[in-house]
Parts: sequence; C-alpha cells; structure tokens
Amino acid sequence: MFINHWIFHNFHKIDLRISSLPPTSAYINKATESQVELIDSLHSPEGLAVDWVHKNIYWTDSGNKSISVATGDGRKRKVLIATELSEPRAIAVDPHQGFMYWSDWGDRAKIEKSGLNGVDRQVLVSEHIEWPNGITLDLSNRRLYWVDSKLHLLSSVDLNGDNRKVLLSSHQQLGHPFALTVFEDHIYWTDLEDEAIYSVNRLTGHDIAKVAEHLNNPLDLVVFHEQRQPKAPDTCNMGSLPNGGCEYLCLKAPQITEHSPKYTCACPDGMELGPDMRRCATGDATPTSTPATTTTTPATTTTLSTTTTSAATTLRPMTRRPTTPAPRQTPRSTSTKQPRTPAAKSTETSSLSSTHQTSTSTHTPLLAPMAPNIPILATVVIGLLCTGGYLVWRNWRSKNTKSMNFDNPVYRKTTEDDEDEIHIGRHSESIGHVYPAHVALSLEDDGYP
Repeated sequence: MFINHWIFHNFHKIDLRISSLPPTSAYINKATESQVELIDSLHSPEGLAVDWVHKNIYWTDSGNKSISVATGDGRKRKVLIATELSEPRAIAVDPHQGFMYWSDWGDRAKIEKSGLNGVDRQVLVSEHIEWPNGITLDLSNRRLYWVDSKLHLLSSVDLNGDNRKVLLSSHQQLGHPFALTVFEDHIYWTDLEDEAIYSVNRLTGHDIAKVAEHLNNPLDLVVFHEQRQPKAPDTCNMGSLPNGGCEYLCLKAPQITEHSPKYTCACPDGMELGPDMRRCATGDATPTSTPATTTTTPATTTTLSTTTTSAATTLRPMTRRPTTPAPRQTPRSTSTKQPRTPAAKSTETSSLSSTHQTSTSTHTPLLAPMAPNIPILATVVIGLLCTGGYLVWRNWRSKNTKSMNFDNPVYRKTTEDDEDEIHIGRHSESIGHVYPAHVALSLEDDGYP
C-alpha cells in the first residue's frame, strides 16, 4: 500500500502532515475527515518516525535544528538532540536495537545515528553526499538506504556505516528524489520533479519501473505491513512497574552489547532525574559552601537528563553543584592592614606573609607581594661586605709577600720517604708550601733586596 502521507504504524493511524502544519492523526482503515492534533508549537517539522514497539513518536525540526520525541498521544515530549544539526530532514527508527537514524542536508551533509534515548551519537556517512533527502531501513538485512537529489544517487550502507554501495545513478529516474522505503526485494521512492513513484530491485539495481504518476507533490510514502514492523517485547513494560517505573518518559536504550541497559528514564526539558533515577526534579541545584580553607569559582555543569536504569548497569548523572566562595581570612598583623588581592593564593610562603609588614604602603594591593623583605636584604648586605673585606685582605697580603726559589743541595731528597718534606716560614703559624725537589723561602719585606 503506497500513499503520499505520513503513517503511524501503531493503532492503524495515518498522519496527514502537510507542509509545516503540526502532525495530526486519523484512522488508516476508515474514510473520515476527522483529525486529531498530536504535537503543537513546532517550527519546521521535516521527518517523522514511530517506535511501534514502545509507542513513541520521533521527528526532526529544521526550524529549531533539533530531534525530539513524544509519547503516542503527544502529552509527553522532550528534545533529544539540539547540537551540530544544520538541516535535519528524514528519520527512521529501529525499536529492536534501540537506534534512530536521520539525514542532514546542511553545509556539512551527513547521515547519523544515535540511541532512541539520544545517547551514543555517531556519523555513518559524511563523504560524497550532498542532499540526502530520504532514508529508510531494511531491518531484515541490516542496511540503510538513502537518495541524494543533488548527486542523483540511490545508495546504501550497513547499520555501522560500512560496506557502502551505489545501487542506482540516474538523472532521469532520480531527477529530484525525496523519500523512499523498502519492502521485500524492491525499493520505492518519490520524485518531486516527475511527480511519480518509482521502484527498483534492491539486489541488482535493475528492473526500474514507474509505480504511480501524476501525483501532487509526493513528499513521502510508507509501506504498511507487519514485515516492516516486526514485533518485539516492550522493555518499558516487561516488569511489574508500568512505564519502567519512570515518572515521565521511558525510552529504549541502544543495545550495543549484551550488557547494555534495556531502557532509560527521561524528563521534560528544563528538568532532570532525581536521586532515584526515575522521578523528575527541577534543574536548579541548591548551592553549597566549600570549606573555609579553599576558595573555588562558582560553576555549574549541564547534566544529562537521560540516565540508565538497569539491574546490571546504572548510569547516574554527574552533577557539579554551584559553590560559594569561602570568606577571606584576616591576616594577623600589628601594622596597618592591607587588603588581600585576588592573585594571592593559599600557598604563599612565610617570607611574604602579612606578619612582616611594618609600615603603611600607598601602593595598590597588586604591588604588595613585591615589597622587599628587610631580614633577607640585611643578610645579603652583610654577606657582600664580608666577601669584599676578605678579597681586600687577600690582595694586600699577596702584594706584601715575596718569595724566591733556588736549588739547595742540603735539602734535596735523598730517600724515597714521602714524609721527607721541609716547610720554612717566618711565622710558625703560617702555612707553607711543599717542595719535593726544591726549597722555597718565604720572607716578608724586612729590608732584603
């Protein structure tokens, strides 16, 4: 069954979304003009998909550049992704594995996926792609198909972004493809330029056929069949607690490994999960003060509003609550007190502490740590004076002392005794030099030539 409107897969409802009007619903098996509005306050809704297992609706909005979710009746809703989106358009869901897929034809065109709860986001296709208008999932063969209306291509990748293939490249049959779906061995797509619906063999890329023509702006088509919506257990209602015990939304979690949680609870925009990870609370955190010995800058960190609630794994939001700075301690000093500057830290040494301040300074507080320390300066000056005096004395002594060396047979070494050394000096307390083969006489200037 092929139609040019959105279809709700649950409760046999069809959505009659036209242009940018809010999504509405009606029964698919009844000829009636009555419609029920589900979601309001939208900007430019582009794509719509239904989790037929957990009865949730997912849609893209290029106006506020977001991807959102709501319950089937539209009463509970939440924005899941609102970053790094330019022109989000088509969206498809896999309730079995807990993933959703969407296309973005903005400046950096790409196809991405994430969990149905908005976590584990990753890019599948980002190269050789321009205007990815429509996407669809082949859940049986685990592949994703998309049409590119600028490159005139019908391509596919597996659900991890690998094994990319071009199924069809044609300016004639792919003049301006917009939406597509897959059923059994054929792929179907709408073309706004030809105002028609085409089909092709998904395995060979052959047997192109025009299924319908003379259509008025065919924006989308959906195959309504149980093979396209295989049954699966509703993980949010498998236990004794309805809705998984969640106060607001219960969303299927991505099944990455066998230990992955089955679902997560989520809260409306502006609220976050409480300590029990199920009930919602306002996002405003109560400030707490830090110890008086430290001073921290108040800061807040945005927390995730979806957390895992599973017996095996429970992810709790990491929240950094705002803190107030501790009161400044008054320096102990008998002199005039100077205000402590923001640059001062708790690791100041005792030589720079306020106990050494002995006079009032007229400088700004930022120059206070640079004031000289009197005890250190006095020590340096005394050391310099002692060193200078020693150098003057040494220079005077060297100028008033004469020495001469000569051979003296009497004092030649005649044995190999290492202790046969003679020291000669005018004063007994003076320290002479050692002469193994010669004797040096050191005489002070007492009239000798």
